[in-house]
Amino acid sequence: MTWTVCPPAELKAQDVIGARELAVGQATTALPHSPWAVFASPAMISEKETTISFFGVRYFGLAEVSDLAASVTYPTKAGVFAAAAHRYGYDLFSENRMRAGYKNSVRGFHYGLVLNYSHVVQGGGYGSAGALGIDIGLAASILPELWIAAKATNVNQPTYGSRNEEELPRNLSMGFSYRLSDIALLSTELFKDVRFPVAYRGGVEVNIFNGLMGRVGITTAPRTFSAGFGYLHSAWSASVAVQRHANNVLGYSPAVDFKISW
Repeated sequence: MTWTVCPPAELKAQDVIGARELAVGQATTALPHSPWAVFASPAMISEKETTISFFGVRYFGLAEVSDLAASVTYPTKAGVFAAAAHRYGYDLFSENRMRAGYKNSVRGFHYGLVLNYSHVVQGGGYGSAGALGIDIGLAASILPELWIAAKATNVNQPTYGSRNEEELPRNLSMGFSYRLSDIALLSTELFKDVRFPVAYRGGVEVNIFNGLMGRVGITTAPRTFSAGFGYLHSAWSASVAVQRHANNVLGYSPAVDFKISW
C-alpha cells in the first residue's frame, strides 16, 4: 500500500521525550545526564550508569493523543550503547519509532550516532510506510560545569512510501548548559527545523531541597511555557511536567517519567 496523506503538523509526535526535558523548555541538545538523549542528542548519552526509563505525555488531556516511550542505556569499555522505543497516536494515525544508538568520547570530545526506524499508519485504509533515518551529534565539556553540543537529525533525508512523498523531519540544533554549583542548571539552544523558522529553547533546573528539583522553560516558534518537578535518588528518579502553548485553548499537556539506574 502507498503512503498518501500527512497528518496535520499539530498532531505530530513529540519532538522531545522526557518529563525533565519537557519542563526545561525542550532545551536538550547540551542537557547532561539525560536518559532520553538517544532521542534528543546522541553525543550527550550518559556514560556514567546503566539506565532503564519510561515516559508518557497526554496532549491537552486527551487520552487519544498520547506519547509513550522507553529507553535503555548501557555503558561499556567500548562506548555506550542505547536502545529506545516510542509510540504516538490513536486509531486514525499512529507513529512508532525504534532507535539504536552509540556514543563514545576521546579527551573530552564526545560523539554519537543513532539509527531511527519510523513506521506510520493511517486508519481508514490509507495504508502504512516506514523509513530509516540517521542522527548524529557532537559535544564537548569545555569546563566541568559547561557543556556545548550540536546535533542533526535524519541527515540521510529519508522519505516515507514508494513515491517518496513525505520526508522524516530534519532539524539542526546547537546549545549549551551551565551548572551553577549544586544549586541550578541552565540549558539553552537554537533549534532549526528545515521547514520552519529558527526557534529558541531555554530552561532552568533548581535543586530546591535534598534532590527535589524545580524546573521551568520556554520555547519560541511555537511559543510554549512549561514547568515541572522531579526527585533524584541514587538508584532512581521520577519527574512530572506540564506544557502549554501560548495561543492554545485546548488545555495543558501533562507528562511523567521514571528512571531506574545502577
